[in-house]
Order: sequence, then structure tokens, then C-alpha cells
Amino acid sequence: MSENVPTPAVPPPELLDRSAIAPPPLEPPSHAETSPGDGREAYGWMISFAAHALVCLLLAVSTMPPLPLSTTFTLLGEPPPAEVLDESLDLDDASFELASEDLSQPLENAAAPPLAAPTPEMTTAPQPAVDLSSLLASSSISMPTDTSFAVVPGTGTDGRSDAGRAALVAAKGGSPASEAAVARGLKWLADHQNPDGTWSLIHTAGECRGRCDHPAKVPGKDPFNDSLTSATGLALLPFLGAGETHKRGRYRRVIRNGLSALVRLGKLDEDNPGLTWADSGRMYAHGICAIVLCEAYGLTKDPELRAPAQAALAYLAYAQDPAGGGWRYRPQEAGDTSVTGWQIMALKSGMLAGFQTPPRIASRASQFLDSASTDNGSRYGYLAAPEPVDGAEPPPYNGTPTLTAVGLLCRMYLGWDHDDDRLARGVERLAKEGPRSGNFYHNYYAAQTIFHHTGGVGPVWREWNEKVRDQLVEQQATRGHERGSWWIEGPHNDRGGRLYATALATMTLEVYYRYLPLYQSEAIQTALPD
Repeated sequence: MSENVPTPAVPPPELLDRSAIAPPPLEPPSHAETSPGDGREAYGWMISFAAHALVCLLLAVSTMPPLPLSTTFTLLGEPPPAEVLDESLDLDDASFELASEDLSQPLENAAAPPLAAPTPEMTTAPQPAVDLSSLLASSSISMPTDTSFAVVPGTGTDGRSDAGRAALVAAKGGSPASEAAVARGLKWLADHQNPDGTWSLIHTAGECRGRCDHPAKVPGKDPFNDSLTSATGLALLPFLGAGETHKRGRYRRVIRNGLSALVRLGKLDEDNPGLTWADSGRMYAHGICAIVLCEAYGLTKDPELRAPAQAALAYLAYAQDPAGGGWRYRPQEAGDTSVTGWQIMALKSGMLAGFQTPPRIASRASQFLDSASTDNGSRYGYLAAPEPVDGAEPPPYNGTPTLTAVGLLCRMYLGWDHDDDRLARGVERLAKEGPRSGNFYHNYYAAQTIFHHTGGVGPVWREWNEKVRDQLVEQQATRGHERGSWWIEGPHNDRGGRLYATALATMTLEVYYRYLPLYQSEAIQTALPD
């Protein structure tokens, strides 16, 4: 059991005995001293009074006990916390504390290795620390140097401030019910954090004690060999999307512990650049974690997050397929649209946070999207379209609605104009099909794509948004330990489980403020460098 970081005790100020430091009472002057007939005596009395008063004041100040320094502070108008919080992100210390509504519960370190989910019977053991200073000095995480880098000024996350969030919810189609659902979703995620700061797709350990059903099922694998990096990244994203960070908000400790655990999970990949978070979740996990690290840095400018975020981007650039331009499960493997979408979002998050992003990565990514598209770029499939053989007609390749949403969002990030006919046709088709019950992955991407293209206004957005918003509010669990979470039958839900569904549903309801509308924000509208 790790020890709680003690809060320095400050004794209350002592009661002052003012009679001991007060000067003796002044005697009233005599009639002779104040006789109007003797101006010199009255003038002398005034000088004497002023001198005595000054001396008494100096004596009073010098003999007062020192006042204690305040141990409380405020963050953006929040009430002072009950105890001092260490706002630094201690990446070299493996002891953590639980950060939820009950800040008094201590956290344990998991006995399981970093990439294994903790069991309910876990014991304590120290975790290896990542020496980021030495990694930064190593050429193994340097970014590609074949060309210059570009940095995008500003940020696309201004809507996550308290004032911005409230205004955008009102203007873009959110509701009190959707915001309450977001709050419940964040609480459920906080309550299911593992003692070592991670989250698991097998969410039934710890305080849950199996009270929430539908954990992830991984066919043919030990259920505790699931991807901690994917789960931890997915769980952190909704907190950041709501403007919560390890520096401000209700869940500071939850997020700080999660970020510390996430950095600890990053691994060197032999002689390849950067750090990798591609465990059993493969490059899905890496892209998700890269988004988290870049967003957390962009929102706080915490210098301790800069190294791991830049290292994640370095590995992401290395892992791109040098021939086809996409990403898939393993580094430099021929890409698929789904994995590629997470990597492009990570690159965009890195740009918005001010990180160096290698040029030419965008042109190669566009090359892959060209190969995975049909209908002149308004539809997208999973893999590159098959080439015709011996002059024969290629097999049908129509794409899917979900991957079309991914592909179109990437196209916007890569610089397609708002008035591009291919983009307009694809978004119109997505909107007409409407949200899909139980397909949280589809709704997450489609919400972003339609929101950015419409700016969150107009009848197309309004009709689609009302359907998905009300559907998600209705589907959220409202009773028992599952309260605040989501799970219903649908594509990928068995493998991702309740935590996966909850993270995606919560982020979908944050669409109004998670990023400013793409074509109304200079910071986001700027394309990746090429």
C-alpha cells in the first residue's frame, strides 16, 4: 500500500493578547497644555503624540506572531479544496492516490506487470519509472529530419472552458439532459479507475467487484491480457473533452494518476523512433494514447507531458506505411481506414498543441485515403480498393457508412475545402442515414463529421443531432453501480465492453465543445503540413 502524500500541517494563528502589546492609555492633556493662549505648547503636544503613536505601532507589529500562509487556492472560481493538491505531474513516482469524489482513499500499486490488468486480489509492488530526460537526449526518439516542421498557432479546444462550453451547448444543440449524461459518464469512468491509475476493458475489478456486467470479451485470449493502454486512453479522452485536466476541474487526481500511468506504459521499440503504446491494442492503442498526451499538454502546457507526447508522435510518424501511406495494426503495415483515422486525429491534436509534425506525412495519408475511397472520394471502405487483374473489372467496392465518416473527417483534417463537392455529398448521405443504435463507433465519427461540416447549425445538423443526442441519453444506465455507463448490443461492443461504449458515448455528447467547428476555427482549419 503506498503512503498518502502528507499535507503539511499549519497551526492555526494564536489568539493575540492585545493588552500585552498595546501602549498605555494616553492621559488626557491638562488645561494648561491646551490653552489657546500658548500655541507653542499645543504644537509641541501634537508632535509628541505623533511620535508616541508611531513607536507604539512599531512595537505592536514587531511583537505579533507570524500569520500562517494560506494552504488553499482557487482554480477559475472553484471553492477552495479541502486539502493541498500537488499540481505537478510526478512521472518518476509510481505511488498514486485515488481521485474521485472521495479523495481520502489511498491507491495501491498493481502487482501485475504494466500491461496486465490488475486483479481484485492484487498486492503492491513498485512500478518502473520512465526516465524521460534521458530519452529526450537520445536520437531514438528524434522526429524525422528530412524536411522542416510546421507549428499551428492557437488552439481548437477553447470551447472546453467553462464559459465556452456553456455557450456552445446552448448554441449547437446540446441540452441539460445531455450535459447531465456527460457528468454521469465521467463519474462512472472515475469510479472504475484501477488502483495503479490505469483503466481496463475488463472493468470488474477494484471497487466495481463485478457489479457492472458486460466487460470486454477477447475471444481466445486471457481476459486480463486486454489492452491497458487502449482502455486508459479511451477513459481519459472524455475527461479532457469536457475541459477537465490534472490542473483544473473536479477530477484532477483521476486524470493526473491516469496520465502518470499512461506515460509509464510507453515502451521503447528497439531502435525505432519515439515511444510506443501499441500493446495488444496495437496501433489503435498508440493513436488513442497519442491523442490523450497531445491534448493534455495542449490544455495545460505542463512541461512534463511534452516529452512523452512528442515521443508518441515520433513513433506514429515512423509507423506510417511508407508505400501506401496508411496505418494498421503493426508499424509500416499496409493501412486500413479505421486505424488510420486515429493516427490522423493524433497528428492534428499534436499540431493544435504546438508540436512539431513532419511534413509529407499528410500527402502519404491522402494517398492512402484515395486508395480506400470510391464514388470519387465521397465513400470509404476498410482497405485499399483491389486493383483490376488482367484487365478484368475490379470487384464491387462501395464502402461503408462508418468508414465513410472516418474518411471524410480525415479529409477535413487534411485540408479539403468546405465547398468540396465530394465532402458535401458524403456528409449529406451520412446525415440522411441517421445515427445507428448500438453502433457507438459509427455515431462518434459521424457526429464529428456532420458537426464540423455544418458548423453545428442548420436543419441537417439539427435533425441528426437531436436523434443521436436523445438516443444516447435514453440508452444510458441510470441505476445501481452501472449508473452513468452505456452498453447495448452492437458492433464491437462485446470486444470493447462497457468501458469502450461509455467512453465513445460520452465523447459523442461532448461534440458541441470538444473541438470548435472546423471551418469556423483558424487553428483547426489549417491543414497538416505537406
